Amino acid sequence: MEKDVIFITNTIKRLSIILLLVCICGLNALSQCIDSKKIVYGGDYGLTNYNWLCPSYAFNYSGDTSKHWNFLNDPIDIKQAPAGTLPVKRKVEEAIRKFSGNEFYSNIKFNSVDIFYPKRLRLFKRAGRPDVSLKNYDHRTKYFFYYQYSPDTSASYLIGIAVTKDGKIISPFMFPPKKWYHPIDKSYTYCKLIDIARKIQPKIDPIESIKLMFDTKSQRFLWLITQELVNSHEGINYLNQVTIDAADMSQVQTIKTEESIVY
Repeated sequence: MEKDVIFITNTIKRLSIILLLVCICGLNALSQCIDSKKIVYGGDYGLTNYNWLCPSYAFNYSGDTSKHWNFLNDPIDIKQAPAGTLPVKRKVEEAIRKFSGNEFYSNIKFNSVDIFYPKRLRLFKRAGRPDVSLKNYDHRTKYFFYYQYSPDTSASYLIGIAVTKDGKIISPFMFPPKKWYHPIDKSYTYCKLIDIARKIQPKIDPIESIKLMFDTKSQRFLWLITQELVNSHEGINYLNQVTIDAADMSQVQTIKTEESIVY
């Protein structure tokens, strides 16, 4: 019995060391290709279309447990959310799963939910929130859910979903339906993506960012590599971009985009 315990303990230690080495190697490989800060979020939650800067409280699973709700949109423990919140959340997630399929849904992570309280506008103003107003208030939206589609620990595609008091989703799904979903090729590395981009566009350096995007026309996820703007000038500046199909990395396209600067 004692030998078994020692064997299990030693095995766990060895596995922990191997996992640590894998993580360190992964981080080193990433740092050799591109600064991790340049791997940025893709997509857009889309909140600006639904109650942007309106009186609301944010809730998630690691939020503040204080009974005194803050007015700064710092997350509050979701256990304190109104009784109907979690049933609505389950309804939203079941709708996502049915629409996109189990494989896509398995990579979805819940971040938080905003719940809107238009009648508390004065409370927010008195608490020092002059930016809060009802200018963009959409009376239909009671909840706004924030999710991330994450193929790894660095890249994420942002998904926002506006929902009525009764749990009806009123914002469009900005991700593919099950029949058009193509799983991301997990053999990618950021070094590999950069190499692919450089082959089709030798002038992609220096690289400003890498992000995961969703193309609504083709209904496919794409890696977008964007050149950093160097020696900018007033007026129109041109940048190179490369898109790589996230499910089929042989599908590559180079794009020239423009950025207008006014001094």
